[in-house]
Amino acid sequence: MNTSTVFKLYSNVLLSIVLLTSCAISSPDTPGPDPTSTLSPKSCESIEGTCMKLSFDIDRNCIYEGPESVSTKNVTLIFVNESGSIAAVNMVRHTGDESIQDKIDYLGEEPSSKHHPNWSEEVGTWKLINSGMIHIWEGELDPGIHTVVCASPKHGVWHGGGFEVDY
Repeated sequence: MNTSTVFKLYSNVLLSIVLLTSCAISSPDTPGPDPTSTLSPKSCESIEGTCMKLSFDIDRNCIYEGPESVSTKNVTLIFVNESGSIAAVNMVRHTGDESIQDKIDYLGEEPSSKHHPNWSEEVGTWKLINSGMIHIWEGELDPGIHTVVCASPKHGVWHGGGFEVDY
């Protein structure tokens, strides 16, 4: 092999390694899919206490199944991703007097490209989940209005639902 051929081969191998590793490594701003996601449970039936479910289906419908009012701070959120691609769940607590409708109005037409509004704070549920997987979040919620969304890194954000925590 001549020097030019060896250099081209070396360059192609090096470029391939760089591309493969850069695609496989997540940055802090865009973490990869959660390796702790699971395949079950897909419903709240086997969960004790307050449980809510958020599903993202193949037609990109973000469906909330849960109470409109929660009287305990301990809750379980089940996120089921059936969208056919990587998707995420996020829950925020409204920090002002804004309603669930205010959040819907803020997001606008779906899918939205907006981040959560400055009058809300993330609760800590954000996880990217591979299609066909489930993320279960258990935590404590402060009193106030909460909303949940489904998000697709390539397509945007869809409103799922909302509820009020009052204990």
